[in-house]
Amino acid sequence: MSTLNRRLDELRIAIVGAGAIGCLFGIRLHNSGHSVILVHHNNRTIASIRKRGVGLRELSGTNIRAHIEVKRSLSKKDDPDLVLLTVKAYDTEAAARPLRKSIRSNGPVLSLQNGLGNIETLRRYLPAESLLAGTTTEAALQTGPGQVAHTGKGMTWIGELGRETSKRCGMIKNVFRRAGFKTQASKNIEGVIWSKAIVNSAINPITTLARVPNGELLRIPHLRAISNETVSEGSAVARAHGVSLSPDPRSMLPQVLASTKKNRSSMLQDIEAGKRTEIRQLNGWIDSLARKLGVDAPYNRILTELVLGLEQYQSQ
Repeated sequence: MSTLNRRLDELRIAIVGAGAIGCLFGIRLHNSGHSVILVHHNNRTIASIRKRGVGLRELSGTNIRAHIEVKRSLSKKDDPDLVLLTVKAYDTEAAARPLRKSIRSNGPVLSLQNGLGNIETLRRYLPAESLLAGTTTEAALQTGPGQVAHTGKGMTWIGELGRETSKRCGMIKNVFRRAGFKTQASKNIEGVIWSKAIVNSAINPITTLARVPNGELLRIPHLRAISNETVSEGSAVARAHGVSLSPDPRSMLPQVLASTKKNRSSMLQDIEAGKRTEIRQLNGWIDSLARKLGVDAPYNRILTELVLGLEQYQSQ
């Protein structure tokens, strides 16, 4: 906790992953007075950010630009007070491996990633006491390297891996709030992450395969039925795994669809851009765990196979 004991408006924050969410948090935290370093693996993105800065189009239509330091990897001399991981779930291992050599043993590392299994991967490379889990429903669209549009306000949750609150969670919560993000510290962060993942599992692959905005899952009965069955499956798997879901994904689903009805899901955006998706870390993770637990999850299984098939077709 000592790494967060400096003034909370002057933290050194490293954000690993300069995609939509990484840039959204990066520019907001930078503009609220913190020293931010973006870490990204793509040389084109690094060059663009160094030349043009990070650009953000707010929901109000206001355009903001800031010049933020960006590099391929952290070094010990960077000495961040806080590390945010915003990389795609399939890049978690590649991001974690070099981190253990460049951060303090007690320096907090907060995963703000989509999908399931990220913390399990991080535990293999980083000290357990440094890890914090989180998730966000802030919506953002990457419009170019280092350029992002904020497309929907949401909530960010953070928490310790156990069920206790901590001083550092409270500090990070306040840092995020000052940067304009609604944030809560949760005593059940695993349940929150699972609930969000289950909702995403019932939106992302279906909108991707049907090539429709989120709101169509409310309007079209056939798609709504598949979405509801997928949520029920995921909830059953979570319960069998001993997870106390918070909030209930079945009540979350229509709310999320209504509030993001014009949005194109991140998975659909990835497919349209010819990129890899996080399907293995979403429906694929639920299906794999279901098999181990002896729970049926046919909707998650077929959605996983269909999206993987679409990925393979596009890569030819």
